[in-house]
Amino acid sequence: MRNFLFIVFSLLSITFANAQVGFGPEAGIGISSIKFLPRTDIFNYSITSQKSVPAYFIGGVLDVPMHKNIYFQTGLYYSRQGGIRDYSFYHNDSFNASVHQELYINYIDLPMSVFYKSGMQGKGRFIAGIGATLSYIVGGKNVFSDHSVINDTSNSDNGTYPIEIGHTLVGLNVAMNLIAGYELPNGLFFRARYYWGIKDIGLGTELDKTKMGAISIGYLFGKGRNINKEKDDLIDNSTEP
Repeated sequence: MRNFLFIVFSLLSITFANAQVGFGPEAGIGISSIKFLPRTDIFNYSITSQKSVPAYFIGGVLDVPMHKNIYFQTGLYYSRQGGIRDYSFYHNDSFNASVHQELYINYIDLPMSVFYKSGMQGKGRFIAGIGATLSYIVGGKNVFSDHSVINDTSNSDNGTYPIEIGHTLVGLNVAMNLIAGYELPNGLFFRARYYWGIKDIGLGTELDKTKMGAISIGYLFGKGRNINKEKDDLIDNSTEP
């Protein structure tokens, strides 16, 4: 966690040093799921169902121009992701189990993406970006229901438990992201995004990879919205002798 926060602080410090950075809030809603695959070399698992849960995120975005149409974006967000699954295993009548689990994971997200923006700054622009997002668990809940038979003895475990790093899931998540949308001249923007996890956040007994699709709305302030910047950059201010 300490290394993660150091990376966040370093990147934000570098970004704010850019005099033309734009910044502003962004919030979105969507759906999230977790690709779940138990280890079949231990028991003969059977997955009954996997479902999505409502997802959301809120935070701030930083928009750094690198070229007339190329931008780097980062920021810091709080998000809720997760998924629902039902699964079971059967070894024999004396050893079997069925499980219902709902995971609602709270993350702090650090996205890093490269964007292409059509047209000129200060006018309406289509935007498209690709990048990666680092996420770290900061809470959540695990709604768990387990009915099992072990050595001919029936057992049940029902309850709601906190998401615990190293016990429920791995703390650090890494996902790729695709983003597309439209930015208005006044800085208001609308975006659709899709995240897919490339890091297994399971603990070795199963594979867990997050997925999320969402739509968002945001606004960019700051010198990055200077309508005359590109026009001024095109003016040759040099003087000939």
